[in-house]
Amino acid sequence: MRIGFSSSCAIGLAIALTLGGVSSVKAQQTDSTRRTTRTTRTAKRTTRSSQRIPISKDRNTSTGEVAQPAPPPVNQDSIAAAERARQDSIAAVERARQDSIARVEQMRRDSIAAVERRRQDSIAAVEKARQDSIARADSIARAEAARLRFMRGAGGFYLGVAAGASVPQGDISSAAANTGGYSTGWNVTVPIGYDFPYTPFGLRVDGSFDRLGGKNTGSFSAPDLTAWSINMDGKLRIPLGRTFSRFYVLGGATTSKFTGFNRDFTNPNAPTNQQTFSDASWKWGWNAGAGFNFNFGHMTGLFLESRYVSVSPESVTGFPYSSAHWIPVVLGIQF
Repeated sequence: MRIGFSSSCAIGLAIALTLGGVSSVKAQQTDSTRRTTRTTRTAKRTTRSSQRIPISKDRNTSTGEVAQPAPPPVNQDSIAAAERARQDSIAAVERARQDSIARVEQMRRDSIAAVERRRQDSIAAVEKARQDSIARADSIARAEAARLRFMRGAGGFYLGVAAGASVPQGDISSAAANTGGYSTGWNVTVPIGYDFPYTPFGLRVDGSFDRLGGKNTGSFSAPDLTAWSINMDGKLRIPLGRTFSRFYVLGGATTSKFTGFNRDFTNPNAPTNQQTFSDASWKWGWNAGAGFNFNFGHMTGLFLESRYVSVSPESVTGFPYSSAHWIPVVLGIQF
């Protein structure tokens, strides 16, 4: 028991001495460090060097440097999330860029399409105006052509009256047995006719009255000769320009009665028994002539006309001519 107790005391004493020695050493080190620090501060205050002393801080080689803490472990999920966010951001920017490009391209196409539509609309408007102009021109041309056809081909019934001079031709203008012949007289003509529309042809019937002056012979005054005539003619019209006016020619048969001449020359100085209308007979012949219609309406206007009339009467006492020819020249109006 004593041996054990002594051993325990010796061990405790050794521990106490050891702890005391460590404390003394630590105190000495502390005091030495303080003295060294003070000495260094004093040296710093008093000592100035013109040369810089390089100081190297090497954590691996410098003695007494405090070790840096190790970095925390890397979170792989955070890295993946950040990468996904970066990729999503890049994708969003790319989509925005593509959308912007698409919008610009669409705007460009829309602008081109609008310009093309305007161009096509302009072309269509010009073409429509051209077609309308052509249609109007065609319509005007058709209307004008129709008007001309109507004016040139106008026809229908008409009635007129004319008067003028009547000039004897041939034998009846010269003296013969019991007569001194006949001189220029006057004429009245009443035409009734029908012009066939849109053709140059027409028909006309005239009633005319010609009074030729008797030339005096011997010791008495010669009576005038009257020719009552009916002319039955065909007519050919020739249009004149853009008007209702026209030239025309006509011709056909004529039948006449001659009255007024003396038939009884028992007393040569005082012949008697003038030929009357009721006693006269119709004698046949022909006529041909031409005229000009100056129409100021459909069938209304003035006309100037002349024709040659030839009739073959029987030679009788007082009118000893086997043929009678005269030319009436008349101015009239028809409607």
